[in-house]
Formats: sequence, C-alpha cells, structure tokens
Amino acid sequence: MNFEQLLYTEVLSQHNSMQKAADALHISKSGLSGAISQLETELGVQLFDKSTSGTKLTPEGRQLLSSVSDILRDKNQLENIASVVASPQEHQSLSIQYMNIMLKPFMTTFIDGYSTKYHNLQLNISCHEFSSIVHRVANQEIDAGFVAISSALDDSIADLEFTPVSTSKLVLMCAPDNELTHLNRPITMADLKTQRFSMFNDEFHDRLFDRLQFQCGPLPLIARIDDSWAMEQVVTKLNTVCFGRVFQGNLSSTNELSNLSWIDVSNIIDDTFVLGWLTNPNHKLSEQARSLIDEISAQLKKNA
Repeated sequence: MNFEQLLYTEVLSQHNSMQKAADALHISKSGLSGAISQLETELGVQLFDKSTSGTKLTPEGRQLLSSVSDILRDKNQLENIASVVASPQEHQSLSIQYMNIMLKPFMTTFIDGYSTKYHNLQLNISCHEFSSIVHRVANQEIDAGFVAISSALDDSIADLEFTPVSTSKLVLMCAPDNELTHLNRPITMADLKTQRFSMFNDEFHDRLFDRLQFQCGPLPLIARIDDSWAMEQVVTKLNTVCFGRVFQGNLSSTNELSNLSWIDVSNIIDDTFVLGWLTNPNHKLSEQARSLIDEISAQLKKNA
C-alpha cells in the first residue's frame, strides 16, 4: 500500500469513471486500474464496482473511504508542518478576528503589501462577536482581535492587552425618507418607540437594545444581520432603524451604509466606543505579523 494508491482511490470515488479519474490524475487508465486492483488485493476488500454505468464505490469501499481521506489529510498536514519547521521564516501566519463589517482596511493593507512584504505570511481573518474574540485571544487560538469596547466593559479584558486605534460614535441608521430624518430637534425615547429595529450581530448593540426596552417597553426587532448589504436592504425596504458605529460604516467593504441617514443619539445613550487591537501578552507575534498589524492600524486611523 502506498499514498499514490490511496490518492487514486479518493479521486476515482469523486469521478465514478476510470477514464475521467485517470485524466484528472494524468496517468493511463490501465495504470489507474492496476493500482486500484493491487490495493484491493492487499486490503482483501473490493473497493469499486465496475459496470457499464461507471466505476462506483462498493458499500465496503464507502466504509473505508473516510479512513483513506484521513490518511491523505494527515500526510498533507505532516508535510506542511515539516515545511514550517524546516523554513520558519518562509511560512508564517496571522489569525485575526474582527467585529461586524470592518473588513476593507484589513484586506487592502494585506493585498497592497503582499508582493513586497507579506508573501510569506498566511492571513486568516473572520468576523466574530466580542465575547468569542476575547475567548480566542485569551486561549491563544488567534493572534489578535480588532474590537470595539466601552469603559463599562474593561473588566472583561483585564488579563489581555488592548491597544487603542481610534474612537467612534454610535449612531442610529435609517432610510433617507424615514420620519426621523425630518426632526428639527434631538431624538427622544418616544421617537424610538415608533420605530422597528434591525440589529447587527453585536452583543454591545444587544445590551443597548435591552436597556432601551427597559425604558421604552418592548421594541419590535425585525432581523439580526452581519452583512452591510443585507442591513441596507432591510433598513430601506422594510423601513427599520439600526445602530451602527460611524467607524464601522466608513470601513465596510461595500458602500451600502453610506446610502443611509445617520442620526445622532448622544443625548439618550452613551455613544462613545474605543476601537483597537486585543492581544494576549503571553503570545508573541512574529515580526511580519506585527508589521501587518501596525500597517492596518495606520490605515484605520486614516479612515477614522
């Protein structure tokens, strides 16, 4: 048994055709058939049933396929790890999680600097909520998180390192023709009671929404969303309102939120947040990772 035979089994199971699998593997049909037959003889199990309709896994073959895939996956993982161990400077990674829809400056900075600085760096980036980011940073599952915090939540990150980048205001976003845009006075709690809400997946917004309901009574919530296009659609077509940070709107990977009207709410809520990097003081970042984070921070400040 060898890895080639296992790979041939995996590919043949995907194509259900000896000729198509052979073409995908760039080998002859007879060579593929011989390798599969050798493996079946060694295992003592018929893996494939060959008929005029194609070459398909037998029930026994289906049972063994997951083990074949696991072995090939472990082989690839071993080779990848060995490559990193042999040349650590050529194989670095940076895992970042961020809140809400602020993806644009992260990706543009990485893409712009890739050919000159970051071609040896693998960037893993995804959107998560605050508590998930804190948990993963604390457990060193990711290298850094970009979060928005208020002073009331400082205790939740007491054992981590927070590096501020900018401050931002929370605003109420609504459609340009929403009645709130025609107020000639500061918005009030009574005004909020006339509205339907949509929410970004953000636990700070959840807490704020809960506090507003303590004062206003139940407020109708239409949708919870983590995409700017979807939010713009709900706000404009269903005439909902949503909370969002000015910084967040400016850094969205699309321009949908700029189509909405932004209403100041500083007279009824604490609307100031600090945005910055959350890292673990016990986790050392590589030189390239630190450089990329610094460049992203500079880009974020330009858009603040």
